[in-house]
Amino acid sequence: MWPRSLLAEHPQVRTWVGISILLGLFAAGILVAWTILLAGVINDGFIKEQTLSGVLPTLVLMAALLLLRAVCIWLAENSSQHASGLLRRKVRSDSLAHLIAVGPAGLSAERTAELTSTLGQGVDSLDAYLSRFLPSAALAVMVPAGVFITIGVLDPWTTLILLFTGPMLILLLAVIGSRTRSLTQRRFEELGWLSSFYLDMIQGLATLKAFGRAEEGAEMVEQVSRRYGEATMDVLRTAFQTSLMMEWAATAATALVAVQISFRLIRGDLSFDLALAVLMLTPEFFAPLRRLAIEYHAGQEGNAALERITELNALPTQTQSASAEGHGLPSVEVSSIELSAVGFSSLELSSVGFTYAGADSPALEQVSFVIEQGETVALIGPSGAGKSTLAKLLMQFMQPDQGQILINGQPAQNLQPSDWRRIISWVPQQPALFAGTVAQNIALGRPDASIAQITQAARVASAQEFIEALPDGFNTLLGENGLRLSGGQRQRLAIARAAIMNTPVVLLDEFTAHLDEDTEAQVVAAMSALMQDRTAVVIAHRAATIASAQRVISLDAGRVIQGQL
Repeated sequence: MWPRSLLAEHPQVRTWVGISILLGLFAAGILVAWTILLAGVINDGFIKEQTLSGVLPTLVLMAALLLLRAVCIWLAENSSQHASGLLRRKVRSDSLAHLIAVGPAGLSAERTAELTSTLGQGVDSLDAYLSRFLPSAALAVMVPAGVFITIGVLDPWTTLILLFTGPMLILLLAVIGSRTRSLTQRRFEELGWLSSFYLDMIQGLATLKAFGRAEEGAEMVEQVSRRYGEATMDVLRTAFQTSLMMEWAATAATALVAVQISFRLIRGDLSFDLALAVLMLTPEFFAPLRRLAIEYHAGQEGNAALERITELNALPTQTQSASAEGHGLPSVEVSSIELSAVGFSSLELSSVGFTYAGADSPALEQVSFVIEQGETVALIGPSGAGKSTLAKLLMQFMQPDQGQILINGQPAQNLQPSDWRRIISWVPQQPALFAGTVAQNIALGRPDASIAQITQAARVASAQEFIEALPDGFNTLLGENGLRLSGGQRQRLAIARAAIMNTPVVLLDEFTAHLDEDTEAQVVAAMSALMQDRTAVVIAHRAATIASAQRVISLDAGRVIQGQL
């Protein structure tokens, strides 16, 4: 099921895999022909005592066949490796694009490190799956069938032994392989859990040390690592057992063929060249099954990764979620060109409601208000009032269960996310900074921005002074998540990031919640410059950030309880 659906989605990969299998099949056919020729040369040279000149043409042909087989094997491996690289690139890009479409709200139940492990090591496991397991599985069906037919033509009696031993080996592989499948699935899950545990430990290292739990955390790391190691060894043990049992069974079957051929050869029922050819071809009947046993664990590891990737790709995107709820929204096409032509005039919430999965009560219920162009509105309320949920809806990280958000009187749900991002920019409570330069972080939404535009955005955010004081100014590399910067500096970079977008609407989500008074005053001043001539939605609970608002809207238990000028 998995290979078929996977290859159906990527026809180029399917083509290269098909080429690899055909070349492998051709190489196997060459080996069968070479084996028959070798039996004839031995018979002519040693039994019939022909001279070297008599068998020389056959020897030259055999050498040519060996060279051709080597070329086929090399091309088959290159084809499968090309297919593997192509598939991994496509799976990574497609899965990442889908996760972006799912959005932060849809991924809230997922573990960050586990997602990283799936898109990293999980996708890499598809290399062995595609380049080794799939060709082995295909050749394990086709090559034995071809060898069986060839032996049937040469000596029909031997096929009776193969008819009995062949299915027995396949049954043995299936029985042992079922255990490999479950063990590999467990190992893959352990790897995801281990990655998440390590990330939690590293990110919470200061907290663990502060509460005296660092040593206990180290012991937990050792326990988790030991459990993962045990799962890995279980998989390797089962893979070794599979290979060993297949080797024994194939050897026993070959020995059985050799015994019956030797008796018939002694009685004179079989010529020497036919007997030798059948005896040498019999191991080739089992060889693809033995190779499949060796690669079986790689196939199951790839299957485990594929199942997880398929689960992630099945997560509903924002558009799919809204469609599934059946809002009955009119199918109105709104494009960024139309918005640019008429300009931004209003942002309206009409009876908007939202309930999180598994929650007993809605986070938002019948929320309605209108924000006009150029207006600054503050949204206030206690913790759990629905402010953060409203911010996620305004950013289209998720779609409302009820009602609709209107832009210029038209449903915002019908806008493409890229068009919506041209309308609204966001300054979050805890901005994410990336391990690049200061300039790259400011120009995150406009990677083609000039240094003059980046500098102007920093000036609007009152960030230019501290940036120029950094060792390399705008070219200073920030650590992971900007750890070398203070909280106020991080917030001003977030404001600069929003300023360079130059959108008509700005959403500021409790962006001064963790700042001291002096730093808050600097950031609020930068915010005032950003909000000039723009429509602003300020989610806040501190007086300094509410003071600049022209209107205050209060939320409580997901409902609007007050709206005042």
